[in-house]
Amino acid sequence: MKIISRYIVDEFLQVYLISITALSGLYIIVNIFESLKDVIARQPSVNTIVMYYATQIPGIFYQTIPMAALLTVVIVYTVMSRNNEIGSLLTTGISPFTIIKPTVFIVLILSVLHFVLGEYVVPAANIRNAELDARIHRTTSSLSQNFKVNNIWFKSDSDIYRVGLFIPWLDTIKDITIYRFSKDTNTLVSRTDVDTAVWKNGTWDARDIYSRNFTNGAQTAYDFSGSTVLQLPFMLSDFKHTGKTPDEMDYSELRSYIHKLKDEGYSYAPYDVDLNSKISYPLSSLFVILLVIPFSLKKRKTSGVMLAFGVSLAIGFSYWIIMALSMSMGNSEILNAVLAAWLPNLVTLLAAGVAVFVTQW
Repeated sequence: MKIISRYIVDEFLQVYLISITALSGLYIIVNIFESLKDVIARQPSVNTIVMYYATQIPGIFYQTIPMAALLTVVIVYTVMSRNNEIGSLLTTGISPFTIIKPTVFIVLILSVLHFVLGEYVVPAANIRNAELDARIHRTTSSLSQNFKVNNIWFKSDSDIYRVGLFIPWLDTIKDITIYRFSKDTNTLVSRTDVDTAVWKNGTWDARDIYSRNFTNGAQTAYDFSGSTVLQLPFMLSDFKHTGKTPDEMDYSELRSYIHKLKDEGYSYAPYDVDLNSKISYPLSSLFVILLVIPFSLKKRKTSGVMLAFGVSLAIGFSYWIIMALSMSMGNSEILNAVLAAWLPNLVTLLAAGVAVFVTQW
């Protein structure tokens, strides 16, 4: 590695460590101040409180990585420009590409690590955090914690329930099977298959119910009903607490769930947007630094550090606003899921191209 590249890499890593620590620490402190009073009021153990906040750290790092990269690039190159290091390098014939290449390379590595963090660490941490949240607020569901994403089992007394699919944004469960067993002989008494049940006014409004009764293992009666209120020993809140959210699924789990929704004929737009964002968001660091590099390399008469800091914050918040709007439109199916997830990066890339074109090196 050339001396210049090694120097830039060293500066980047030092500032990046400080940036992500500061941003994540600020995030954690604000979160603690907002929720600690409510958590303590529930009187959990100290270990539970510590683990509750500790399991939030991977998700916080996942959210702050792009902003930390943005802030680091601005600080490193602005300071180098202020110290006439950039001008000296350009005067000796070194191209701007040579100056920014080490940073781009590091950020590409960070993007890969960002994806790995979101794929293998964050989902497990979020699941554990949800379990601790349930313990603290005493809302732990009796649903099995060892369920598959599309196959949720529940046991109540001698009865067993299976829910094939939970669709959160429709408050709907689908492909329900109820097995009732004799308490004395533990033999199957009846089986009820329900196509769909929707949570309305505190009850399950079921559609297409097919019931069969058994005696000594042989079917003795059956019944079909188009609709009825189904009495189940669990509520919608049980599913919303224990059912995995996109943040608690890795890429393959989420893709499998989307295929299940597609096969059942349900809208899967919100999950499709989240699936594509699992790739687009880790790459956001690369796009945002490409936007600020031309600004950071520009020679200034004053230190410009505070100005650069303000510009980086403005760019970062603008990116989050665009991302929130595009994902909202994707969830509403106004935009295609792929476009909704990648639109912030595309807009940032376009702005970076304009910045490179208008910058006088």
